[in-house]
Amino acid sequence: MENKIQALADKLYREGLGKGKEEGERLLAQAGEQARLMQEEARRKAEEIVEKARKEAEDLKNNALTEIKITSRQMISTLKKEVEEQLMNQAVVPGVHSAMEQQAFMQELILKAVSSFASGNQVPDLQLILPESDRNRYDAFLKDLTGNVLKEGLTVSFSGDLQGGFKVENRQGGYLLRFTEEDFLALFKEYARPKLKQLLF
Repeated sequence: MENKIQALADKLYREGLGKGKEEGERLLAQAGEQARLMQEEARRKAEEIVEKARKEAEDLKNNALTEIKITSRQMISTLKKEVEEQLMNQAVVPGVHSAMEQQAFMQELILKAVSSFASGNQVPDLQLILPESDRNRYDAFLKDLTGNVLKEGLTVSFSGDLQGGFKVENRQGGYLLRFTEEDFLALFKEYARPKLKQLLF
């Protein structure tokens, strides 16, 4: 009887052990599969994160390159304008200023400007406005101008607001023409700018 009990106990033990071993192997296999699935999911997520980071880095790089291109174009444009303006100031400004300081040149300019209004026997009602500081400079010239060129049609006045050059007002036509140093500079700069750009760039 003891042998039977022992045999039965051994049999139960072996069956329990076998079932436990099978259950253990099944649980181990299941855990291994879960581990493999988790590993694949982790790898997939890691790849997504890496791809997203790569794409963001590429976008940042492209945006930075675009910004650099735009900024460099603006800088080049600004630099060109600066060089152009410096050359204008060195070439045009002194020449215009020098010409405006020459009495003979200014007298010829005034004569041509005033004479251009006279046509035939019609004498326009003109006013020549000169800087107050030039009153003595043009004394003899103005006497000749008002006496011979337009006779009684021209009056001359002086203005403390005018720093250089002159103005001609046609009171019949209601308009004023300015021939100041600033006007000549603007005119010469506008004329010289395309040629200067062509030479420089």
